[in-house]
This record gives sequence, C-alpha cells and structure tokens, in this order.
Amino acid sequence: MTVNQLLGGRYQFLQTLGSNSPTNTYLVADTYLPEHPKRVVKRLPLAGRGKRAMQFVLLLLRKKAEALKHVGSHEQIPKILAYFEEDNSFYLVEEFIPGRPFSEILKPGKTFPEATVVRLLQEILKILLVLHSWGVIHRCIKPTNIIQRQIDGKLVLTGFGIFKEISTQNHRSPQATSSATFANPALTYVAPDQFQGQRHFSGDIYSVGIIGIQALTGLTAEELGRLRQAGTSNGRKGNTTFGWTEYARVSPAVAVILDRMVAPQAKQRYQTAAEVLEDLRRLTAGLPPEVRQPHPPDPTQVMAENGAIAPQRSSRPWLFSGMGALVVLVLVLGALALRIPQKMLAQVYVRRAADQAQQGDAPQAIKFYTQAIQAFPTSSAHLKRGIAHAEAGEWQAAQQDLTKAVELNPESGLAYYHRGNVRYELGDRQNALADYTEAVQRDPSLTKAYVNRGSVRADLGDEQGAIADYTAALQQDPNLAGAYLNRCLSRSNVGDHQGAIADCSQAIELEPNSVLAYQNRGLVRRRLGDTDGAIKDFNIAIRLDPDDADPYYNRGIARLEIGDTAGAVKDFDQAIERNPDHPFAYYERALVRQERGDRIGAIADLEYSARLCLDAGMVGCYEDAQFQLSQLQDPTPVEVSVPSQ
Repeated sequence: MTVNQLLGGRYQFLQTLGSNSPTNTYLVADTYLPEHPKRVVKRLPLAGRGKRAMQFVLLLLRKKAEALKHVGSHEQIPKILAYFEEDNSFYLVEEFIPGRPFSEILKPGKTFPEATVVRLLQEILKILLVLHSWGVIHRCIKPTNIIQRQIDGKLVLTGFGIFKEISTQNHRSPQATSSATFANPALTYVAPDQFQGQRHFSGDIYSVGIIGIQALTGLTAEELGRLRQAGTSNGRKGNTTFGWTEYARVSPAVAVILDRMVAPQAKQRYQTAAEVLEDLRRLTAGLPPEVRQPHPPDPTQVMAENGAIAPQRSSRPWLFSGMGALVVLVLVLGALALRIPQKMLAQVYVRRAADQAQQGDAPQAIKFYTQAIQAFPTSSAHLKRGIAHAEAGEWQAAQQDLTKAVELNPESGLAYYHRGNVRYELGDRQNALADYTEAVQRDPSLTKAYVNRGSVRADLGDEQGAIADYTAALQQDPNLAGAYLNRCLSRSNVGDHQGAIADCSQAIELEPNSVLAYQNRGLVRRRLGDTDGAIKDFNIAIRLDPDDADPYYNRGIARLEIGDTAGAVKDFDQAIERNPDHPFAYYERALVRQERGDRIGAIADLEYSARLCLDAGMVGCYEDAQFQLSQLQDPTPVEVSVPSQ
C-alpha cells in the first residue's frame, strides 16, 4: 500500500492503523469531498477462494455491512459510509473518530472513583441499548474499541467485528517475530459462553462489566483474566464472582450489579442493557444531580480523586521519590544556573528511563525518554522510546519513534530491526521485510533480524528464502532453538522431512520443554509414515501442556491411521473439551461416528463443524463438512444458517 494509491478509485491511503490477521485497517482521505476528510478503511483479502465460495462470502459481507449502516445512525457509533470489492478484497469504509482509546485512560494501578465508574457504565450501556435494539451483538467490546471523542469527550463504540465470521486463519505455527512475547489480554473481556460459539446480548454486558471492574481495581486485563481463570469465588468475602472486590473500594450495591453483569453463565447475567441501566438509576437516585450527569471520566480528575488501591496490591510509582527526586532536582537547577549543555541533561533522563525500563515500567520509561528528547533529541533516545512504546503495545507511536531514529541515524541496524518488528505486528509484511533487509545490511551480526526476516518470508510463501535466513542465523548462533523450530516447519513444507525432523530434534535438545517442537516433530513423523513415533511425540506434548487441544487432535488422527478408533474418539473428545470451537476435531469425530453407524451424532458434529468453519472463514473445510452432510441427509445438502449479529 502506497501513499499515491487510491482505494476504490476514491480513498487515498495515508497510513496503516493496525492489523488483526488477515484484516488490515488503514487511515485514508476521501478525495471526492472538499478538504479530503479522513476515513477508516478495513480490508479483508478474499484471494484463494473458489468462485462459489467467493459469491457466498461477498453476499454475507454485503448483508452485514448494510445492517451496520443502520446501527451507525447513532451519534456514538461510527457511521458505515460505504463498502466495495477490489483486487480480490472486500473494503469497508467507516467514519473516522478523532480521539483516544479508553485503553490509554485505564492505566495499571490507577483506580477510578465508584461514581465515575457508574457514569462510565451508564454511557456505554446506553449505546448498547440502541445497538441491541437493532438485533446486533457487538462481541468485541474492549477498551481499545471505546474511543473518547476529542470534540466533546463522549465515548464512541467502535470495532464491530463484521469480518469476524469471514476472516481466514493462519495455520502456520507461531513465529518468534519480536524480542518479547505479548499476551492477548483482549480475551479477558470475552464472556465464557462466547468461547463455546454462543451469542447472547448478555455477552456484551459481560464485557462492559469487566471494564467497570478494571476501572475500580486498577488491575490489568491479564491479572483479571488470571483471577477469572482461577475461579476464586469460593471462600471469599461478599457475593463476588471471582474475588475482584478484594482489590477495589466499592459499595456492596455496585458490587452486586457488577457481579451480575459478569456472572459466568449467561442465564445468571442481566439479559438486557435496559435492566442494568434501571438498577444503576435506582442506585444513583439519592446522589446530587451533578454526580449523576453521565460524561466520560476526566483522567486528570480521576488521578486526584480516591486514587488509592487495596493494601494487598502495590502500584507503580508515577512521580520521583526520595533521593532520586532530589538528585534530579539538583541536576535540573544546576543545568539552568550553570548553563550545562542540554545534552548532559538529556543523558540524566535517559539513565532514569533505562532504570524504569529495566523494572518493566514502560509508561514511566516513555515519560523520561520524552523529557530526554525534548532536552536533546537523538536517534538513540527515539530508538529506546520506540522500543518502550512497543512493549506497551502502542504500535503507531513505536513506529513513529523508530522512523525518526532511522532518519537521525540511517546507519542504525537496530532501528531498522525494531521498526521491522513493529511493522510485522501491524500486519505490514512487505515493509517489515524491507526493514529486516536494511538491518542485516547495516549490521550482519543482528541474528534475530535473520530469524524474523525468515518468518516474514515464510508468511509470504517464500519457504526457500526463509530456510536461507534461518540457516544464516544458526551459523551465527547455533543455540537458537526458535530458528531450528522455524526451519523445521519450512523444510517440511518443501518436502525435506528428514531435515525437518533433525531441526525439530535439535530444538528439543535446546529447549526440552517446548510443546510446539514435539508437536511439530510428531506432524513431520506422520508425514513420513512413522505413526508410532508421532504418537510418542504427541504424548510428550500432552504431558508438557495438558490444556492444549491440538496435541490431542493430532494424536487422534494418528490413532485413526493405526485403526484405534476408540482411542481416536477419546482424543477428539479431549480436544473439544479443551477447545469447544475446534472445527477439525468435530469433523473427524463425525467421520468415526458415521463409520460406527451413529448417523445422528455424525450429523450433529458435521453441522457444528460447518458452522465453526464458516465463522472462521475456512470455506474449504465448510464445503467438506457440507459434502459429508449431503451423504448423510437425502436428497440435498444441509445449508448451515449464518447466525444473526
């Protein structure tokens, strides 16, 4: 995508906003209108689908886009302005909302007063009230999809998952594409029943409740997720769902409302946004009028009001303290009085930033790097601030800093390398590839740049190029388990199965607890016909991580190959228990049930498999399931209905 490119002959590309593979989100300018207003365009590639599948997918996308056009008439929901097909892709054009995501307001360790949280809940629930009245379930409510609008401070609900049921999946094993592993905190906001394919209005209410709890407790999404997973309701004080009230200053009445919003079972929750709003209205009936006025929280005011958290939780320091404050104060005053060069002052801030970064406090590190840049901008300071932004998941800010670092020092291989990592996270594979190439040209000793360039090349289908990059990395560092594991995948994909087994075995030798290495070696052994060896590898993978569904599924396939249908069914059952949305486990179990004469069970599994395949955009497996259904149900194939949003 280039700046000179016009999408749909009308929308001029400005920049990439993000990526949630395989979709991409762009900021564009509408050249048909005066002053070229900004728009947001979401793109879903459709290449590689058959003609029949393409027609079906396009029909479904148009239907969803038309439905969202009606929803967008609400002032706090972005308008759907247009949609079109071009170059084997579907594009959705949305209104651009200037502002900041609510995720920038919800800071770790920072708590909101109860009254502020109640107003927050009321504002979001009023948007849901309209949304649900149109029969639309959002299914992806999280802080990054709530924008505090710049013009009036109101909250705007974005991120409708129009592509969620159509998007394709990348079946390549995970790659080590950046220097750190980032968790997926967005799953914390997803209701448990949604993981099982169920869709209820109460699922959206659950997500809003989690946001309210996060605002009250100051806990991160990861911490809340661990609390929920632990299921710590038994034995805790109060009527809590998973023990969050121990971290909050909250009245019993508000706790009861939030507990009902986030109840683990859908039937235990509020069923409509109107019910929650009514309870909140009764709760606030005795408060002064100004407190009840719904408006988005003012972060400056919130930091000053009731900001303490529970004694059991320690918050990170946001200001200088003790001797550190005195030292910095003396240095600053000395710089002003004695006209010490600004470069020296910048070095002080850089050292403070490095200390905070080492402690894992990325926001505080960013603050100090910013002060260093203001005093004396250097490529190194922009590079380090860019890395800190990346560690905080602030990809656009990271890209801007790293681009500035490259401009100030075009010979910095590290700046190109880290910008390549950020661009990869943003889904910009081509520019990530270019950055990794620039990095190794300027610094051939950057081993990780070779590994990450290999991962990009593999994603783009250049397996031979990927193998060459992994080999170059291993020549520099023979102990890189990730490079062996990635080369194992690429070698197997080009037919070099013996070389693949050798690489996976070496990865295991370097990291004996690598579940992925055992699983991938098992897959390669299956390709070679070594079913017993494959089963042994899958057994080890299961022992290392009993909660991973894939080793059970793969062992089930291997057991089928040796005629152990009973063992295979047990494995498929185990896979489904761990991942109720595993379409292939349902499909394979259906085929076994069909062979055993269990026609009803086979039909049920195939219907659910077809639905899951369709939801994931895997048209090939959807059509396979439909074909098998056509053999079981006479005279015509059963069409799986698309669940309404």
